[in-house]
Amino acid sequence: MSTRHKMLALAVAAALSAPAAAGAQDFSFTYLEGGFIAGFVNDVEGSGTITENGSTFDLETDAGGGGFIGGAWEFGENMHLFGDYAVTSQDLEVSDGIDTVEGDFDVVRWRIGVGYAYPFSPTMNFYGRLSFDSIEFKDVQVAGFNLDADVDDDGIGGEVGMIWAATPALHLQGHVRYTSVGEVAGDGSDAFDSDILLALNGRWYFRPDIALVTGYEFGKITFWNVGVRFTF
Repeated sequence: MSTRHKMLALAVAAALSAPAAAGAQDFSFTYLEGGFIAGFVNDVEGSGTITENGSTFDLETDAGGGGFIGGAWEFGENMHLFGDYAVTSQDLEVSDGIDTVEGDFDVVRWRIGVGYAYPFSPTMNFYGRLSFDSIEFKDVQVAGFNLDADVDDDGIGGEVGMIWAATPALHLQGHVRYTSVGEVAGDGSDAFDSDILLALNGRWYFRPDIALVTGYEFGKITFWNVGVRFTF
C-alpha cells in the first residue's frame, strides 16, 4: 500500500471513530451551581398555616422569586453526596372582608443526601438518590396585619432520574421525586404532607466545565430556576 493510500485509510478510520469518542460523555457528579429561582405554593389559603390569633383571613398567593445554591461530590464507585438550598419570597394578598393588603412570606427549602449513578450507555446515565428534606414558611410581612406563618417540617425523600447527552454540549435531565414535606397540609397536626414531583432540567456547556442551567419541577409547591453550574 502506498503512503497516500495509508494516509487516506487512517483519515477514514479517524472519521469513523470520532462520533463514538464524542458520544462518550463525562457525567460528573462533582459540581457547584447557583442562580435565580422562582416558585408557587398551592393551597396556602385553605390550610390555616397563616393566621392571626386564631382568626382566618381570605388569602391569595402568587409566584415569587429568590435564589438557590447546590452541589455534589462524587466518591467511590459512582456514588455521590449532594445538597441544595433555596429561599423564595412568596407574594401574598390578605383580606379581612373590608381591606385587602399585599405582602409576602419566605419559603426556605433544603435537602442533603446520597446518590448512585449507573452509566447505562456512553450518552445516558440513570441515577437514584435518598435525602433528608426540610421546608419552612416564615417572615410574613403584611402591613396592618400581625400574621404568623413560622411553620416548618422535615422528612425523607427519594429521587430517580435520567441524564441524556443530546450533544456533547447539551445535557437533558428528568426525574421523579418523592418528598414527605412536599405540600401544605389541609388538616391534621402536621404542617406539610408528602408529594410526588416531576422535573425537567437542561444544561448547556458553553465551556467544558461551565454550563448554563435551567429547570422546572412541578408539584403542589412548584419551582423553576436558571443559573450557572461549575463542574470539577
